[in-house]
Amino acid sequence: MSFLSITMDAFVSLHGMCHNLHKVQTKECFTSVPNGIRAYVFTPTNCCVYSNDKSEEMMMDLLRKPHWTASPEINEGGMFSHAQLYDSGATMCNLLLEGDSEPHFGVYELCDPPKKLPMVFDTTKTETTYDISRLLHTLKSKHYRNVYFCICSPHTISPYTNSVLKWDGKHQPKRKATIKYESFAMTAEISAIAFAVQEQRLLLEKEGKRRFKSHIPKQERRFTRSMSFPLHRRNGSTDHEPLQIGLGLGDAPIQDKHKGIYFQVDLQDQETNRMYLKRFKDKIEERNKNKLTPNDGGSIH
Repeated sequence: MSFLSITMDAFVSLHGMCHNLHKVQTKECFTSVPNGIRAYVFTPTNCCVYSNDKSEEMMMDLLRKPHWTASPEINEGGMFSHAQLYDSGATMCNLLLEGDSEPHFGVYELCDPPKKLPMVFDTTKTETTYDISRLLHTLKSKHYRNVYFCICSPHTISPYTNSVLKWDGKHQPKRKATIKYESFAMTAEISAIAFAVQEQRLLLEKEGKRRFKSHIPKQERRFTRSMSFPLHRRNGSTDHEPLQIGLGLGDAPIQDKHKGIYFQVDLQDQETNRMYLKRFKDKIEERNKNKLTPNDGGSIH
């Protein structure tokens, strides 16, 4: 069966969250894709995906088409421009998954129309707590399945609820930062874990993107506008003006705010990454000097 088969494919529209580094081991931040499954991730590391129910309907509509990898949306600025592929056995980032009060959040079987699966995602309860690893194993079946993740991929250093990120301090004890909040202390141990996890995530993303591009057929059928979703539904546009309908063949570039789906680093992660790059400047420079060619195994270099 072709890896582009639409049979039993799944689309994941949920919140993505990093594991609490104070409570997990490094290995829990990653997982291997189960046999018989291919996972696609559309969001780059450190970024949030901004979308709505209509734009995600169009993404699902496009993913059901056998030639979606030849769509202009794989080019810069498109909804698939950061696409990563993780084959069976490949290592990928194991983000936590959280639901939302918005009814369109959930996991869908990519039939026509998409069918929302009866699953609850709530990290406040053990029985409804899912990460990517648990979800992939839950979705595994006898039939080949592609799983498409349209989720946020925040920075590894993500303070948990009711905590304040604390970078500096002589001892950085785990204490109440205020009456209401606890401190998320970046101790030497936590800093080492954060660096290892973050750098591995960035490496895996590069490998995933390279893997995705290598699986695009060299002689692919040209993807024209007529093969795309209907003009009035393109990329979440509400006014349907020519420059605001998305990245169809021959369209002019448009601003993110006029797109139905786009990726962006939020303000909190911008500051977190600034501090991260400052703290680990020497290590990052050393890594860049000794950079090795990535391989499909996803090992830390």
